[in-house]
Amino acid sequence: MKKTIVSDELKKNCKFAVIEAGKIALSLQKKIKVKYKSENQPVTNADIEINNFLLDFFKKKTPNFGWLSEESLDDNSRFETDFFWCLDPIDGTRSYILGKPEYTISLALINNFKPIMGIIYNPTTKEFFHAEEDKGAFCNKTRIKVNSARNFDVCSLAISNSEINILKSHNFFNFKEVKKIGSIAYKIALVAKGKIDIAISLTKKNDWDLAAADLLIREANGKIMETNGKKIIYNTQNLNINSVMAANNNIISDLKRKFNYS
Repeated sequence: MKKTIVSDELKKNCKFAVIEAGKIALSLQKKIKVKYKSENQPVTNADIEINNFLLDFFKKKTPNFGWLSEESLDDNSRFETDFFWCLDPIDGTRSYILGKPEYTISLALINNFKPIMGIIYNPTTKEFFHAEEDKGAFCNKTRIKVNSARNFDVCSLAISNSEINILKSHNFFNFKEVKKIGSIAYKIALVAKGKIDIAISLTKKNDWDLAAADLLIREANGKIMETNGKKIIYNTQNLNINSVMAANNNIISDLKRKFNYS
């Protein structure tokens, strides 16, 4: 690995930039303009403005790093350097449009195929989740870790509203407490914080959805993988991730068995 390790200056710059991006999201929430990339993929003026602000910021601060974002054309710079930024300017765009406090800005620094720093910021609740490889997971200044729940049947679960019926098609769906939350990054962050036991998505995701959350949950003593039990691989050619589930180790083992036999 090159000498470019996560420095205090880099972390300070990241925190400043992401909080400034959050101010953009809040300032535009009453002036939202919505377009659709596809039938089920809205994009707002806030997505674009945050993307452009952070792209410009990090190109100046880290000119030798590559870039990958949901709202930027993939220029393949992620293959040309050991490090690249991976951004979802607004994860949970539908929640943002509806004024729900469930959207986040998700930013990861990836070293080749592995997230080494992650930030998930909810501008409305001011929860600033951050993690660095081998240094723990935090919400603001408080260290966080997953719940130690062992009884699968009484676990709380978070899933997007649009995926409830897909989950019900699996015969083990009998959770007592189901929270409908838009942003997958926020769902996983809340598992890392111990506020929810399980986060699941059964639809395709991309690197920018999960990279920051992946590091956060692992540094919070949790586990994350696809529902078929496969490890999530980042920086592939197509950037496709088929599904995701995050919880503590015991619950993940139960979920893996249940998905494989349902």
